[in-house]
Amino acid sequence: MENKAEKAEEISKEIRYLVIATSSKDGKPWISPVFYAFDDDYNLYWVSSKNSRHSELIRENPKVAVVIFNSTKGEGKGDAVYIEANVQELTDEKEIEEAMKFYDSRASKPELRVKDPQNVVGEKEWRLYKATPKMVFKSSDPVEVNGQRIDTRNQIDLSKLKDLL
Repeated sequence: MENKAEKAEEISKEIRYLVIATSSKDGKPWISPVFYAFDDDYNLYWVSSKNSRHSELIRENPKVAVVIFNSTKGEGKGDAVYIEANVQELTDEKEIEEAMKFYDSRASKPELRVKDPQNVVGEKEWRLYKATPKMVFKSSDPVEVNGQRIDTRNQIDLSKLKDLL
């Protein structure tokens, strides 16, 4: 039987983009793919324009849903990690420096790296975001109901996932 936490860790290391679902306080949704990194506590980090729609919605409503989907598998074989999280825009220089260790080390293109905390505050366009997971799920083996395949997912103990990182 598959270890869901180990598989979630594998997907997170292999897949370089996540899709973040945001919404306004009145429920108007938006989704965006972003390049991301994660730390040893499975906090997720990404850089986005402060004026992008998802950034504006995060300021309005910091509760988000995230999916890290491995679409490199064949049809019907995709695998995913689903996360419910709270997001904050990082403004503290020490927090930004800590986040940069993870984000900049994962960004292979120099122009995508933060490089300096001053590049994500003040009048600069970029912002560095941190999503703290509240619940994590892993897609599971499908079940058959009335001859049709139904995708399922199971919750992962976040502490077990953190132990793997």
